[in-house]
Amino acid sequence: MIKVKYYYNDDFLMKGFCLKGHADFAEIGYDIVCSAVTSNAIAVINSLDKLVKVEFEKVVGQEGHIECIVKDKHLNDSQLLLNHFQLAIEGIKREYPKNIKILKK
Repeated sequence: MIKVKYYYNDDFLMKGFCLKGHADFAEIGYDIVCSAVTSNAIAVINSLDKLVKVEFEKVVGQEGHIECIVKDKHLNDSQLLLNHFQLAIEGIKREYPKNIKILKK
């Protein structure tokens, strides 16, 4: 199961996200749930970096762990992409509820 955690600041602006685990929908190389979640995460991180040109507090990209936290001074500029990511993950979770768990703070 992929566990998803979102980070927020005190004003409830999204700061980033953390993904851990594997979807276990299918074997490696054929897992469409893992591919969908991973490609959305990487696309958002790349767009934040190249298009919005934000600075990050933290970016991790390892097997079974993707994490992204935007520096506070870039939060307003990052909300559209971070909220897009959240909506994308919620959509995937609706289709594959046994493979994704969204953790509450």
